[in-house]
Amino acid sequence: MNFALKEAASLLLGAALLTACAGLNPPQQEAADPAYKARLDQLANHRCNNRIATAVQGTGVPANQITQLFYTEDLDSMDERVVRYSAWMRLAGQPGQLVVDADAIDCRPTQVYTRYGAKVEGIPSY
Repeated sequence: MNFALKEAASLLLGAALLTACAGLNPPQQEAADPAYKARLDQLANHRCNNRIATAVQGTGVPANQITQLFYTEDLDSMDERVVRYSAWMRLAGQPGQLVVDADAIDCRPTQVYTRYGAKVEGIPSY
C-alpha cells in the first residue's frame, strides 16, 4: 500500500513539473489559411512551410507582416542527423524574430516564441 502511494505521488509530481514548464501549449495544428503558406513559400523553399504556416497563423500575426524567413537545423551530436528545424521570421516594424521550432521527421511544430525584442501577444519571448 505504501509503495502504491509513493508511486502515485511520483507520478503527480512529474505531472506538476511538466505543466509548470514553459511552452507546453503546442502551436496550432489545424490546416493553415493558404495565404500563410503562400507567404512563406515566397520567402523560402522548405518542406516544412505548410506546418510552420499553421503555427504562425495560430499566433495571430498577419501573413503579410512576415518580411523574412530562414531555417536553421539542429543536429544530433551522435550521428549528425537533423533532429529539429527552426523557422526564423522577421516581422514588419519589429526588431528580432518570431521563431517556430519543428520536429525534423514530420515538421510538427513544437514551440513558438520570439527572440531579440520581437513582441507577439500571448507568445513567450526569450
